[in-house]
Amino acid sequence: MQRLTKHELQTLRSLHHKEGRTSLNRFLVEGQKCVDEALQTKTLTIHRILSTESIASKYLTEDLPVIHVAPSEMERISTLKTPTNVLAVCEIPPQKKPVGRRILCLDGIQDPGNLGSILRIADWFGIPEIVISNGSADCFNPKVVQASMGSIFRVAVFYTSLSEYIGQVALPVYGAMMEGHTLEKLPAASDGVLIIGSEGSGISEEVLPYLTERITIPRFGQAESLNAAIACGILCAKWCGI
Repeated sequence: MQRLTKHELQTLRSLHHKEGRTSLNRFLVEGQKCVDEALQTKTLTIHRILSTESIASKYLTEDLPVIHVAPSEMERISTLKTPTNVLAVCEIPPQKKPVGRRILCLDGIQDPGNLGSILRIADWFGIPEIVISNGSADCFNPKVVQASMGSIFRVAVFYTSLSEYIGQVALPVYGAMMEGHTLEKLPAASDGVLIIGSEGSGISEEVLPYLTERITIPRFGQAESLNAAIACGILCAKWCGI
């Protein structure tokens, strides 16, 4: 079992930030459940596992380096308030332009928790591809990975200019709006693109001209708006035929 060097510790801490993740093409997966899910994902490259002594033996394999770290070191590496006892260093998978006929698009989602939850929602409803606008939260941010609860390994993500992408798609485009047609205009189990806008300003002005239908979720109470992930869950349930 290997030990962690000072340089390696600094490198791991750099993965807390997007610049470090981009430079090294690596990201962190924290917690036993998420690490176990990562290990079950055949398309994911795991470079090493770091674990405290209490459960290190669980991850010993012939072809995967396992590094024992002291609890004090794990506190410095982990991004969680309560440090985990195991984490994995994984390779960021290459981006691939979506090829399916049902695609979820996210326009300016900034909150990592929302993005992670949306990845989990897409995974739940069997939506395998998500297109995310440039400038949105990084899906390999540790908070996003944690909130996705393993769905980050099963949902393909593609970052691009949303207006350029949608302009080339020969599919109906449905946009979640505060004002628009009610849910019956979102056909169940149909091909198309569903756009969820940012938490603060909704769908951006440059994307609006491409909408085929503006879809709103009926409001019966006094709440001003819905959280982006909650709205996404309601719309995906309708879109997928529930």
